[in-house]
Amino acid sequence: MGDFVKKYLMDFDREILIKNYLSLKSIKGVSDNIIVNLVKKYNTLQSIFEKGIDELISDFGEKIASLIDLQKVDHNFVKEELELIKKYNISMILYEDKDYPELLKQISSPPAYLYGYGDLSVLEKPMIAIVGSRRASRRGLKFAEELGMELAEVGINVVSGFAAGIDIAAHIGAMKKGSTTAIMGCGLKYVYPDSNRRYFKELVEKGCALTEFSINTKPDPYNFPKRNRIIAGLSYGVVVVEAAEKSGSLITARLAMEENRDVYAVPIWPEEKNRGTNKLIREGAKLLENYYDILEDIVKYVDNIKIIDKKDNKTNINFEDALEEKIYNALALFPKNIDELCLSINLDYVSIMNKLSMMELKGLIYIEIDGKYYIRSN
Repeated sequence: MGDFVKKYLMDFDREILIKNYLSLKSIKGVSDNIIVNLVKKYNTLQSIFEKGIDELISDFGEKIASLIDLQKVDHNFVKEELELIKKYNISMILYEDKDYPELLKQISSPPAYLYGYGDLSVLEKPMIAIVGSRRASRRGLKFAEELGMELAEVGINVVSGFAAGIDIAAHIGAMKKGSTTAIMGCGLKYVYPDSNRRYFKELVEKGCALTEFSINTKPDPYNFPKRNRIIAGLSYGVVVVEAAEKSGSLITARLAMEENRDVYAVPIWPEEKNRGTNKLIREGAKLLENYYDILEDIVKYVDNIKIIDKKDNKTNINFEDALEEKIYNALALFPKNIDELCLSINLDYVSIMNKLSMMELKGLIYIEIDGKYYIRSN
């Protein structure tokens, strides 16, 4: 038998297996949890199509067995989905596959399968998620991009939700030095939000996009909270850079906590709108200042992380005088207004104001938060 024929047969068998998953999922009432439990019991979903109703009742009870009625398969959905998978060259990761991410299997409600597009080999790397507000500050966006870049550079696959704001900043940073994975809240027929479409081609070249939603699923609002468990489930830890006190990012963080994953939060000035990260820290999240805080933890799980020393990169600044350095250091953790700087450094308003103007011109600091607070540029 030639290699081409063997490959065709392998592809044919694979298509049957995918068809089985789609068929069961198309039956009303058959959830991912039911499919996962079937695979755990029989090792492969193929067995379900060979079992009699009596055996299913014996193994799972009459209620579950009655749901698995193959007469109720939506054959039109299955046919259309298989055609779209081939048309768009989409990969399927099934729960019974050897390359189904092991960490994702450990969560309480793993998806029965995932649609993938791009380089799925990046899923073999250790993964860290970076999430945050869609309406992030310039400082938060910069931090997320740099953190994504630094983690990717040491061999970590950066996971996020492809949303505007912190998510896309993390993806952009990761693409500069390594790989990233986007967990979409819609089917792969759509790229949402449209403002991020320009990044999608590079993202799937340097990483991949994943979703549990069928290919024609639109980006409806209720999809996004559901996909957050996948972001948390794939990752050893979740970093929240900025988040409103009621937000999807906090949902992701709490899901990660429930699954015993590490959760990191970047502290925020109390008067900022995205101060939900401070609440996370009070609830037990780890305060994050730089990517070393993550590396110290992740080396407990994996041993192929390369450490790159960058500790001096951001502090190698030629200060004009001691006052300039004092002001710069005073802004290390939180933004400050002029009155707070006067108290912190114990100098008069005019002296500090003149120095702040010079530091702005040099690009060391900038003003944000209603034009009242000074923030370090680096």
